[in-house]
Amino acid sequence: MKLWRAILLMNLGLALGVGLGYLAWGRQVVGLEAELALARERTLQAGVERVFDARGVVRAVLQEINVVVLSHDDIGGFMPSMTMGFRLRDPQLLQGIAVGDTVRFKLRGIPPNLVIVEITKGSA
Repeated sequence: MKLWRAILLMNLGLALGVGLGYLAWGRQVVGLEAELALARERTLQAGVERVFDARGVVRAVLQEINVVVLSHDDIGGFMPSMTMGFRLRDPQLLQGIAVGDTVRFKLRGIPPNLVIVEITKGSA
C-alpha cells in the first residue's frame, strides 16, 4: 500500500472518531444541563425555613425521646430516600400511628434541623 493511502485512511479514521465522539458528547450535554438545573434547584439557602412533604413507612416509634423512625421516599429538594429518625413537634402526633403504617408527613424548619409538624396514615 502506498504511503499516501495509509495516511489518508488514518486521517479519515481520526476524523470519523472525533466526529462520533463530538456527537456522543453533544447528546450528553442535554442531560448534564438538566442535572445542573436540578442541582441548582436543590441547593438549600442557609437560614431559611423550609417545608417539605414526604411519604414513608413507620419502622419504629420512640415515644420517650419524641422520635419516629421512617423509611421515606425522596424528599424533593432535600435528601434521597433512606431510613432515619425524625423529631416530632408534638408527641400527640403519634396517636394512631404504629410500626408498619404507611404515612404522609410534613417537615418544617431550617435544614438540617427539621421536625415533623404533620403525620397522617395514608397510601405510599
